[in-house]
Amino acid sequence: MKPFFSILIPVYNQVGLMDECVSAIQKQSFKDLEVIFVDDGSTDESLKMLEEFCAKDDRFKIARHEKNQSLLTARYTGMQNASGHYILFVDSDDYLSDNALELIHNKLAEEEVDILRFGYSKDFADGYNESVTKGQSSEEVHPLVTDNPLKAILEDKMVPNVWKNCYKENVIKLALERVTPFYCNMSEDVYWSVILFSCASTDGVLDEILYHYIIGNGMSTTTTHQTVAKIKRNMESVDNAIDNIRSFASKYAKWVEEYIEEKYITICCFLLIVAIIDETDYKNVVDIIKFFDTEKTARVYEYGCNKALLYKVRMQYKITDEMLDELGVPYDKFSMK
Repeated sequence: MKPFFSILIPVYNQVGLMDECVSAIQKQSFKDLEVIFVDDGSTDESLKMLEEFCAKDDRFKIARHEKNQSLLTARYTGMQNASGHYILFVDSDDYLSDNALELIHNKLAEEEVDILRFGYSKDFADGYNESVTKGQSSEEVHPLVTDNPLKAILEDKMVPNVWKNCYKENVIKLALERVTPFYCNMSEDVYWSVILFSCASTDGVLDEILYHYIIGNGMSTTTTHQTVAKIKRNMESVDNAIDNIRSFASKYAKWVEEYIEEKYITICCFLLIVAIIDETDYKNVVDIIKFFDTEKTARVYEYGCNKALLYKVRMQYKITDEMLDELGVPYDKFSMK
């Protein structure tokens, strides 16, 4: 018998980081579910950990990649293995509220839609970098009221994370028919949002906080030190995502095409800002900004020079042209002379 919900959880080297995620699923007041863990080529003891979870709950299953294939592909594999009427995505270091599935089920009984959007909270993990979290606390984010959620995502009015929605099985099946997976760990949420919302005819809103996004553990951890090499790898994923969105839109969602280039620029600007926000090595700051000094990312580069560098180097740390010269990073485009 088909379960009502399939919950898809990508896993990569998450030993010791999933107890709350799994416990929250087991505590759900609505029990008609299956869980598909996708072990994406973990190199630690994650597979053994997942097998132990499955041994204790026959609703749990494992799909496995022999080698790491990226978060985007892990979610694709989970979708292939899902058998539920409705599908949810959960990151392995996050968790659902205990009554999340019951509330979603009740809402869908009232209003059957292809995609149901709900609220989430942003919480910091215990002991997460105090320099980052100082003065900040948990934040609740309620679902945006909009007639066109995909347009809101493309215009940066709504975040694209796939885990804040519940998807009807016909949406998942149509998406699987229309796309081929590829390696992508950055901007994969944007990619899947374009695909899944384009495959849906209706959507609804459940104004409840049902998902807890944990910043500072496992998949949700962001490093405070970004190298040019890391940014290059991230940009390769972004380029893959944008190229595949462009290809999909040309066939199935022509109206999306006019938003793609602007979305690409905003993603690149996000990468730039995250990379330099806590950086204290000024040579690295300059190298990171220089990375975007290309024809393709000219607008990102100009933002970096005129805004990010001005704040980071000129205002925050009072770095002058002479100091940059002494650091061995003379670069005439940064000059304030």
